[in-house]
Amino acid sequence: MAEVLAASGRRKLTPERERELLRVTAELVGEIGYDQVTMAAIARRARCSTATLYRQWESKPRLVVSAWRVHEAESGRELAQIDTGSLHGDLKGVVRYLMAGDPTKDTFASMSAALVRDEDLMEIVREILIHPILRDLAQLLDRAVARGEISAGNPVIALAPQILLGPWLAQDILYGTPATPELMETILDTVLLPALAPQAAPL
Repeated sequence: MAEVLAASGRRKLTPERERELLRVTAELVGEIGYDQVTMAAIARRARCSTATLYRQWESKPRLVVSAWRVHEAESGRELAQIDTGSLHGDLKGVVRYLMAGDPTKDTFASMSAALVRDEDLMEIVREILIHPILRDLAQLLDRAVARGEISAGNPVIALAPQILLGPWLAQDILYGTPATPELMETILDTVLLPALAPQAAPL
């Protein structure tokens, strides 16, 4: 069955049906763009009711961003999987993660313009996409503190997301070109890693 009865008596999507609806959403966004996609169009393509979509995801932005997140996760690109045993290796892995070819990039490229003008969409992107990255990066830094590679009181720990993710997010806005692996490696090696390194005690 595509749906099962929840404890409340309302029908709940099976995991298989949920993935199918997210796949259909991704396909439709890729075909006609984020702005042109409607919940009614997704429902027609998926052969379900709009009520089903709203019950499960509340809004078009949440449905589309959820589709983005699930497709990325299914591609095996998970920041939480990075654990090389060293701060240098882990942060290099973060850079590779950020710069890796995103299988959903073309599908969701039409969302970029919408993000600039739609604060509700941006908030959902923060919740579903950005916050997990910040959480996983914090855990990575916590492991480095536990290994003694970073001093626990180093104030740069709190600034690491801005230092590393800022150029990745802002390069295109500032200069009209996307961040390159070379740029990200330079920022990592000349700015972030030296700033995180424990400082020698003064003589």
